[in-house]
Amino acid sequence: MEPGERWSMRVDEGVLVVEFPHGTGISPAAGEALLDRWRSLIVDRDVEAIVIAVRTSRPCSDAGRRALRESTQIAVARGVERFAVVGERSKRQYLERTIATEDIAVEAFNDVATAVRWAGSSTEPPTSLRSSP
Repeated sequence: MEPGERWSMRVDEGVLVVEFPHGTGISPAAGEALLDRWRSLIVDRDVEAIVIAVRTSRPCSDAGRRALRESTQIAVARGVERFAVVGERSKRQYLERTIATEDIAVEAFNDVATAVRWAGSSTEPPTSLRSSP
């Protein structure tokens, strides 16, 4: 976790896992710090997939939306094609809509462990939650 930030990032066997715990908000400065950390991990590591886990119930700020869109563009430019989103249904749907492009597969999950397994396995068929309540 970055000093002064509530979000965390780690690379787990080719999967970049980004977690936003309860109460996380993204200010413009926090958005820039998040993008800087994201860039360094994407460039310095062999990242094949991304898992974004949002536990906060706070609405996404303009800075958060900007960081999410830019981070997706950075990942796609580096060849990442698989994104997993984790959170409550409304958060998963928001994340899917915000990062969706024709160049990537986006799947929704209820827990980080399942999302990481899917993201790290290029042969495992997706288990989407789109039709679940």
